[in-house]
Amino acid sequence: MSRSGVLFGALLAIAMAAFCASAQASLVTSWSERQLVPGLTERTVWSQAQVAVYRLPQNVTHTGNLHIELTYKPVDDACLVFLLDEKGAVCAGTELQGREDLRPGRKVVDFDVPLVVHAAPDPGTGEIPGDAYYVLVQALNGVHSYRLSGYLPRAAAGSLDTTSPGTLARATLQIPAGASAWKKIAGAPYGGPWDFTPTSQGAASCRLQYPANAKARSLTPASPAMPVSFEQYVYPADWDADAALPLSQPTELSHWDLWSHPHAGAPVWSGDWYGVDGSFPLVDRVGAWRPGLVYHYDPALWMVSSVPARGPAAPPAIGVRTIGYKATLLIPQDLRLASATKKVKRGRPATFKGTLALPASAAPDAAVAWAPPGAKLQLQRKVSGKWVTGKTLTVGASGAWKTTVKPRTTAVWRAWWPGAGTLAPELSLTRKVTVVRK
Repeated sequence: MSRSGVLFGALLAIAMAAFCASAQASLVTSWSERQLVPGLTERTVWSQAQVAVYRLPQNVTHTGNLHIELTYKPVDDACLVFLLDEKGAVCAGTELQGREDLRPGRKVVDFDVPLVVHAAPDPGTGEIPGDAYYVLVQALNGVHSYRLSGYLPRAAAGSLDTTSPGTLARATLQIPAGASAWKKIAGAPYGGPWDFTPTSQGAASCRLQYPANAKARSLTPASPAMPVSFEQYVYPADWDADAALPLSQPTELSHWDLWSHPHAGAPVWSGDWYGVDGSFPLVDRVGAWRPGLVYHYDPALWMVSSVPARGPAAPPAIGVRTIGYKATLLIPQDLRLASATKKVKRGRPATFKGTLALPASAAPDAAVAWAPPGAKLQLQRKVSGKWVTGKTLTVGASGAWKTTVKPRTTAVWRAWWPGAGTLAPELSLTRKVTVVRK
């Protein structure tokens, strides 16, 4: 059997406390894991993401430099800023500016306004209507406090000249208005359900579905018009943005009009959900993307439409918006230690159980099936920095194994299969068993 298909196994539901009440709405999170097809662990995460969008307080009525600064803390986290035009598209030439730090905790976007589109005087006021611009703030990991400042080009009072240097004036921007005030926004933090560790070769995949009611764990029925747009990324554990693997591309029309533009590896539309779906290979046991490393999954809310039925034809919604989502991660784990007794009295048994699946060959894309009944594996504990076999186990039907031991001291445990022929050894994630006195 291949690594695709319906998943089944033991369900682990873990409720997490709301972690961002100060960001106007708590990000409710619950998650579960199970394994049905050989070698793939399915993790389901119900949570929420936030995005903040501000319309510039005045329209741009003159060509010239439009300057936006984002200041945020903690300074070593990832917070992004983008400048959008009146249609909600990132201003040309600024796509990467808001992602790059000038220094820790500060990002800058500079845009040379090439022309004023709405330059004809309003018949009623006699003034230049000018063009609307928006600033978007996006948190990629954890809760951020942030401030925005900058300036925008304006025609001098009473002038209808939108291009001459002599008629150029500037209007300032400060959000929030107070000199010492900060706003807050939240993204997916490190740890918990957003960090995952593949232990075997194969393909890891991430499916992001939205909008959703994270508390009720239900998806909003899809419709031809899409009210929100997300991105999803996988990062190395050290949050190296340069090494990030985008599983979907930044927002474009195809993110919204999914009724007629479905395409694999990016936005997808089906009969009951909108979302993005992507995968990445874990081919060998060396290099930056390999089994055994911890990866950080980042579902980032990009845009909320002010008129959901119109999608991107409407301007972006203003303010801090919180949207629920369902993320499904498929993680290659041929040898799985599904559960272990967390705390046990000395002399009493601790129970360990899991599954073993084996590939048909050493090829990364080889089909995987449950290990045959009678296959042997080892349950090991860590002693003085070395792994010591505590028990040899026999696999039963459907790759399942279960055993008990009587640990005498607190230790970290794992399951290990030694390999056979051209097949490399397999190991599980670890579990800590705490031994207490009677």
